[in-house]
Amino acid sequence: MAAESLAADVCRDAVVVLPGIMGSELVEASTGRVLWGLADVRWYVDAWTTGDSLAALHVTDDERDGRTGRVRATRLLRFPAFAPKMRGFEPYAKLLATARHAAAHPDAVLPFPYDWRLSVAHTAGRLAEAADDHLRAWRAHPHGSRDARLVLIAHSMGGLVAAAFMTDLGGARDVRTLITLGTPFSGAVLAAGLLGPGRGGRLPLPHRRLRALARGLPGLHELLPGYPCVREPGGRFRRFTADDAATLGGDRELAQQALDRQDKLRTHHLPQLRAVVGVGQRTGQSVTLCGGEAEVHELVPAGTGITDRRGDGTVYRDAAAPAGEKPFYVPQSHGALARSAEALAHVGATLTERPLGERLGAGEVGLYVPDVVSAGEPWPVEVEAVAGVGAAGCQVFDAATNLETERPRLRVRDGRLWGQARPTGPGLYRVEATSGGYSAVRQYVLVVEHG
Repeated sequence: MAAESLAADVCRDAVVVLPGIMGSELVEASTGRVLWGLADVRWYVDAWTTGDSLAALHVTDDERDGRTGRVRATRLLRFPAFAPKMRGFEPYAKLLATARHAAAHPDAVLPFPYDWRLSVAHTAGRLAEAADDHLRAWRAHPHGSRDARLVLIAHSMGGLVAAAFMTDLGGARDVRTLITLGTPFSGAVLAAGLLGPGRGGRLPLPHRRLRALARGLPGLHELLPGYPCVREPGGRFRRFTADDAATLGGDRELAQQALDRQDKLRTHHLPQLRAVVGVGQRTGQSVTLCGGEAEVHELVPAGTGITDRRGDGTVYRDAAAPAGEKPFYVPQSHGALARSAEALAHVGATLTERPLGERLGAGEVGLYVPDVVSAGEPWPVEVEAVAGVGAAGCQVFDAATNLETERPRLRVRDGRLWGQARPTGPGLYRVEATSGGYSAVRQYVLVVEHG
């Protein structure tokens, strides 16, 4: 009986884990030089403020035309990474460990790194080849099963790749389950905000560097919002268009291809889908466009009577699952969603089809900190705890050493908790806020030299 119970409590399928945008380590094929995903997180301070460290990440004309290979994706992110506005990106070690623990054998789990700079269509084609090879190998494996199918676990843009593989390339026939974590099925207004110069047309240097990179990346255009989110005079909302993207400095062709892909995806029902959606974080939901500038608003573009449907800080909650789906909600930021205890428990339970039982914890926790600040200057920390503002705590860690640097004292003001942090030197810092029984909500702050 014990052996039968054990056999029923593992996943017999072939599992593929897909990271999100900026979630794969990239190297220069000719030299082996790491271009993204370096172990020393202090690299991001230099990359976004000085030098030409980001130059090799810009997409070339050859790559745009399909002649790829200059850059290789070698593995899933192993160390924290950072991009202004897009915040921090967490390693995928815990997600991989969860999948391997639930699988019949570690060989059943295939990490699928990909060049996140390129289009979803390009990556979906690569996934089709890798998934087919992996499924064949697992069915022939001593611990495998001839009846095995695919389970895809995808964070952020990885879910769009998985969906394109299933719908456009016929992969759905081999997929038993698709688990998405913060996937922007309807895009994110943040992507539109990255293309435009922002209100007033002036941006700090790290933001300007990100904008210059983003405007030529097919992968970034894949995240443009495909729902009625553009606020017009009179309070009406219309859909974001490829012309809007071009007006903001983006690429009209790339934008049109991405928006067409979103429209096509909306016509498909994915019965295999299990969506995990981050909530509780201040998230852009609509945008005002004027004179080539984009101003992002935390305002729902619908007449629901609800003015704010907070998501994970990048993807608002209604964009992170197709209409009609019943997601699993987790109060967490976008970058940390794939490593949060609640999301990992959901992944493990789905792989083995175990019920999770009653949810522990109390309410949602929201964390807001600036993305880029100057060294030596205090910066604000704001925590919102829906279940009671008196129960939250906050810590700041140096991401390079993982050592705690301070615990900002939080005071109640206007129904929220406010505090200040002041790291002494440049670097990448992680802020964690806790309340009740949920795992800590995490955000990253890049501290640069003044000016």
